[in-house]
Amino acid sequence: MALSVWPCENGKLARRRQGAMDQADSTAPQQAFRTRTAALALLCGCALTGALFAGASRLEAQRAQLAFEQRVQARAFVLREGINGAVASLQAVNQLFVSRPNTSREEFQRFVAPLLARHPYVLGTSYLRFIEQAERPAFEASLQALVPGATVREMHDGVTVPAAVRPRYRVIDYIEPLAGNEQALGLDTLYPQHDETARQRAYASGQPAAGPLVHLAQRAGARGSMGVVVSMPLYGGGRVLGETALTLQPGEMIARIFASAGPDAAALDMKVYASAQADPGALVYDAPPAPEGNGVGLPLPAWLYPARTKPVTLPLDVAGSRWLLVAWPGSRVLASEHLASLAALALGVLTTLIGAAFVDSLKRRKQLVQQRVAQRTAELKAANQALLWRQHAIESSTNAVVITSAEQHSPIVYVNPAFERITGYRTAEALGRSPRMLLGVDTEQPGFDELRTAMREGRDGHAVLRCYRKDGSMYWNDVYMSPVRDEQGKLVNFISIQHDITAIKAYESELEHKSTHDALTGLPNRLLLQDRLAQTIQHSARKGHELWLVSIDLDRFKFTNSRLGHKGGDRLLQIVAARLQSAVRPVDTVARLGGDEFALMLLPERGGHAPRAEQLQRVLDSLAAPLVLDGTELFLTASAGIAAFPGDSKEPGVLAERADIAMFRAKEMGGNQYQFYTAAMNEQLGERLRIESALRTGLERREFELHYQPQVDCTTGRIMGMEALIRWRHPEMGMVAPYRFIPLAEETGQILAIGAWVLRTACRQLRDWQQAGRKELRIAVNVSARQLAEPDFVQSVAEVLADTGLAPCCLELELTESAVMDDVAHATEVMHQLKKLGVQLAIDDFGTGYSSLAHLKRFEIDVLKIDQTFVRDLTVDPDDAAIVTTIIALAGNLGLDVISEGVETQDQLDFLRRHGCRHMQGYLFGRPMPAADFLALLEQSEAALSASQS
Repeated sequence: MALSVWPCENGKLARRRQGAMDQADSTAPQQAFRTRTAALALLCGCALTGALFAGASRLEAQRAQLAFEQRVQARAFVLREGINGAVASLQAVNQLFVSRPNTSREEFQRFVAPLLARHPYVLGTSYLRFIEQAERPAFEASLQALVPGATVREMHDGVTVPAAVRPRYRVIDYIEPLAGNEQALGLDTLYPQHDETARQRAYASGQPAAGPLVHLAQRAGARGSMGVVVSMPLYGGGRVLGETALTLQPGEMIARIFASAGPDAAALDMKVYASAQADPGALVYDAPPAPEGNGVGLPLPAWLYPARTKPVTLPLDVAGSRWLLVAWPGSRVLASEHLASLAALALGVLTTLIGAAFVDSLKRRKQLVQQRVAQRTAELKAANQALLWRQHAIESSTNAVVITSAEQHSPIVYVNPAFERITGYRTAEALGRSPRMLLGVDTEQPGFDELRTAMREGRDGHAVLRCYRKDGSMYWNDVYMSPVRDEQGKLVNFISIQHDITAIKAYESELEHKSTHDALTGLPNRLLLQDRLAQTIQHSARKGHELWLVSIDLDRFKFTNSRLGHKGGDRLLQIVAARLQSAVRPVDTVARLGGDEFALMLLPERGGHAPRAEQLQRVLDSLAAPLVLDGTELFLTASAGIAAFPGDSKEPGVLAERADIAMFRAKEMGGNQYQFYTAAMNEQLGERLRIESALRTGLERREFELHYQPQVDCTTGRIMGMEALIRWRHPEMGMVAPYRFIPLAEETGQILAIGAWVLRTACRQLRDWQQAGRKELRIAVNVSARQLAEPDFVQSVAEVLADTGLAPCCLELELTESAVMDDVAHATEVMHQLKKLGVQLAIDDFGTGYSSLAHLKRFEIDVLKIDQTFVRDLTVDPDDAAIVTTIIALAGNLGLDVISEGVETQDQLDFLRRHGCRHMQGYLFGRPMPAADFLALLEQSEAALSASQS
């Protein structure tokens, strides 16, 4: 193997040399523009290109500014021509009345009609005259002949109203077109005097004069009601007899003038103000900018051309009034507007790149020659270094290299330093001896025979051997051997590469252990358990013995683990594993199958033919002993299922399945016990699976309902409250008893959603009854251990009380004795937080758990509920009677209320009342019933109490 390294090294060196030459050839063109000369040429070219581009851009900007100003001037000319044309039409109408003072309405209409057709943007052309108050009736009569209901009107707050009585009026007598201008006919323009300044200017000059923006009677109350009136006076006898006027709506007028001039007349971002300044209040025309997509050409980034076309402002003369036109250029920069500068930029960049590339190519050619010289020098140096590597390759190898002669007994002729380090033999001690010395007396190995055969046949060989160092310690030796021949092909030597793989073998052994043992507890895993079970079954079958396979699962471990955290849960499982191992004999097997699931394989005790129940009970008792973990006192219980060989099965897999079935049955019966497998459990397991599946959709399908059992104050006979009890009405299974689904809901975690629904529904129902006048009622709701362990349980209770509006003192939460004892510290803290809310707390089924008086003193509770198992036989069983009287006395001394559950007979009631128990609950007073039936019971009880008091 080591000999094959040297030609490989020569090949690598040749390939490295050829690769260096190829790299030198390929690297040179990749170093473009990296020389100083090329960089200088590139910078000069860029500077010249930039200067040329800047000059061309300035010329383009000046040309664009001039072109834009010309376009604006053209639009202004069109606008002036349109306005002057309208004013000229007003002068023509004025001349009509000068030449024919008594022009009739029909003559006025015929004269004005062609003028309006020529200037359609004129809103109305009118003739106004002065009348006195005495003439008003006759004038209104003439108007009514034309427009029924017309009267002399005036503008007031933007709308027309009947004119007030005044000595003199300036009224609109004629107006064309009449359609749309009816509101202006008969309008008194002397009031209000918004545009009198412009009219007086017209009266003084005799020329048309445009007034400011005023509300138009024609557009009163409509959008665009502001307009301009252009007036021209009529004289007679040296005084003003009246006037002719044009009514203009500036925005419409300007838009129509631009539209009549062609589509390009309005293609600018333009605003027109009816004042000499850009006053937003005088804005009469606002042409939005043309859409960005209307430009022709490729858009360019704005930063490329910072010099932009400036806005243009032009004054407009409108019948003696000064208006203002402001135009803005477009915001986009188009390539079609900057062809010259872009061409200069492209040509400059291209020329710069070509010149820089040419300079760089000359420089790189010189560098290439220098690189080739350096490359050849490096190759010579590498060749010399390769000779040194060959010389020291074997000496520096971490593997032992041994060269033996092909003569008889294969004496060692060379060993490297690694051989000395691995075996402990010095070179002088190894030379001339056979490699067999490393085997000692352990020569009966298959690998040794393989190497001897390879040497005899003159071929390569490989073997893994147990070898021994000079100090006698064993190590695993991975040996590769190859023959060495001279120039004539004669076998002269064998060279072997020896690798110490002791650590690898140890790691393989460790992996094998890990594959058959649990990493957390060190217990056998499922794989090893199945192997031992199969072997033990064969052994037990030969001896005619029975063995038990026990499946063990910790009760309520999921929420215990959630409180402790993963690290705390892992430590808890290690403690459980230790207790299990200490409770069984060495011949028995304890395995962890995963999570909180363990298994036992129990064999008969000495002299017996079958294991005994005491062996398993001893295991369960060891788990039930209290333990303290991180300052938290915990009480663990477990459920166990037993499958026996050969009675239940002779197959290991079947035994495991049936042990699990029996374990599930033990959990269904409340946990902390064991059950032997029976054939009927298969059906029970099927029912469990059906119930578990149906539970997942029970809430969504509204299959759950609450029944209420009354709690009675026996001193008054009044129903003081009730306990809310869940019932499940399944469409196929009918009414499912609570004991069939409540434990399963706790085990799967669905009790959280169900418990939240029960709490909210019960509080809402009690609130409804309280609003009906039953203020003193209270309700008791059961809380599971799983709910109590949730970190947000107190917050959820507060939210339910807030949402339903129920007073906290009317809610009593019943906690089972076993639930609060799972984690005393946590339970104490939760009860403290609940008491801060004002909620009443009760210990349910008191006396059935394992709480001590010291714990009871720490709990902030209000009520003790005596379990019905003590009440059932208290009249006939002295022990039950003593327990009940003790609980009543204990509650009295601690200041707690007592409620007795399961009161079914009058004798029980009399006994409890005689010993001081006032509050009771049971079938004697009423079974759990739906809300409607409970309401009827309440009403019946209230009626009976009223009758007895009267």
